[in-house]
Amino acid sequence: MRGAPARAIQELAGHRDLSTTQRYMHLSPAALDAAVRLLDAPRSPSTRGDILETGGGTFADA
Repeated sequence: MRGAPARAIQELAGHRDLSTTQRYMHLSPAALDAAVRLLDAPRSPSTRGDILETGGGTFADA
């Protein structure tokens, strides 16, 4: 699907359920290889999960 989000394709196709859209989505061998490379890539030492540190502040500042 050339990198388009599945949810966007669902909306454009007018499908009520994402599973309907996924039935017609097929990944090329190159896309599968790229996904494997992402999973195999070493993580940088500064990466700690999915939380981004923004340099300070508290919840009260929000």
